[in-house]
Amino acid sequence: MKLRFFLIALTSIFLVSCWQTKSIVPKDIESPFFGNSNAKVQMAIFTDFQCPACIYFEKNIWKKILSDYALTNKIWLTYKNYPLSIHKNAQDDALAVMCGHAQWKYKDFSDKMYALEETKDWLRISADERLKIATEIWLNVTAYNKCIDEWNYVNKIKEDMTLWDKLWLQGTPSVYINWKNVDFRNPDNFFEILDQ
Repeated sequence: MKLRFFLIALTSIFLVSCWQTKSIVPKDIESPFFGNSNAKVQMAIFTDFQCPACIYFEKNIWKKILSDYALTNKIWLTYKNYPLSIHKNAQDDALAVMCGHAQWKYKDFSDKMYALEETKDWLRISADERLKIATEIWLNVTAYNKCIDEWNYVNKIKEDMTLWDKLWLQGTPSVYINWKNVDFRNPDNFFEILDQ
């Protein structure tokens, strides 16, 4: 009887510990976030600014998520970076956008970064082109340059990448809703999940 109780208790502890490590996408002030942190639907989007699928997602799905769900407090949404090593601009893009986020301009900077990447068609983006975005969205350029020069968000980007690996996600963008990786390629099915 004692052995049976011990095994049940041990199994319960194991299941709870596994559940907790796989289920929680941390809410942190360093990550861009939108919506109601207590919402029933919790979403994390892992992105790469040079990724063609991420550009598609940004143009066709993200704007609806933001306007119809996050800004109306129906969901809680956070953005995480996963700059793929095969994309030569991705790491610098992520750092630049996060430096924009430091001045509460994540959405403005990310919108322009995706648009720039789409026009560049895999060509290298210069630091001056990213700085031009910073000035267009009225960032404090001195603070932005300091953020870039000191690599202020490099560790945060690495943390996002580690979390992506722990969640066993594949490809970008990866959309993680309420403890599940969700396929966004069929928008009707995707939005049904958000409406539940």
